[in-house]
Parts: sequence; structure tokens; C-alpha cells
Amino acid sequence: PDCPVGDVAAGENSVLVLPGADTWGGAEHGPALEKARELLETGGTVCAICGATVPLAGLGLLDSRPHTSNGPGFLEMFCPAYRGREFYVDAPAVADGGLITGSAAGALLWTKLMLGRLGVFSPETLEAWHAYFSTGGPEHFFALMQSLPAGAAG
Repeated sequence: PDCPVGDVAAGENSVLVLPGADTWGGAEHGPALEKARELLETGGTVCAICGATVPLAGLGLLDSRPHTSNGPGFLEMFCPAYRGREFYVDAPAVADGGLITGSAAGALLWTKLMLGRLGVFSPETLEAWHAYFSTGGPEHFFALMQSLPAGAAG
């Protein structure tokens, strides 16, 4: 982080990435989780993967929007307050506007969705990036390099 979580300005350009872990239940994470709520309410982006989806479920942030995790049973087991089963999507990663969630096995797609949301690459470069890192095929590496703006690859 480049500043304390309390200093993060909530708005459309704000991004909070919550990495997977089984420690999100600790009180020390309360400020980050409240910031996640604030960002989603103000059009910011919140990205959570694996165990980091559990506290979002606990805050009700998954109750009414498409999301994923390690299975609806996983969320129900670790968060009895979870009420978003009807919005659960059985996929490695899901984006719903500013909420991007991923399962433990969805790190690559989760990252692709984040990069797309942030506009890091052109759509062509993002597709080539994903194809290369999901297959390792050299043809995708060359497509990736060719898709970059002149001078960016080297």
C-alpha cells in the first residue's frame, strides 16, 4: 500500500485489493473491510480472492450482486450470515462493476479482470496477455509483444 487504508480516498479511481487468507476475521482488518464497503458505494473497485471473499459476505456485500469464491458452501461454512447464494456464479473469477471476486483457482482470470477494469492494457494486449499466461504458447507471447505500443516491450 502507498498509504494507510484510512487515507484512501473513496471514488471511481480508487482500488482496494484483498488477497486470499484465512486471517480476515481479525479485528485489525476492520478498517480495510469498511473501506471496501465505502469504495463499492462510491463507484470504486474492490478485488477479493479466496478467503478474502468471506468478510465481504459477512458485511452483506455479496448478498445482491454476482460474485464467486471457493463455492457457496465455503462462504456458508465460514460466514453463516452469507445471504448471496442466488448471486453466486460458479466460475474462477467474476466481475460485477467494481466488485471483482475470485476463487483460489481463479488467480489468473481474477488478475485479467482487474487489469481490464483498470485499463492497464488495450483490449488486444489484455487478450494476448491472458492467452500467453494461460497456455504458455509462444505464439501468444509474440502476439502479446506485437500488441504493445512501440518501445513498450523493451
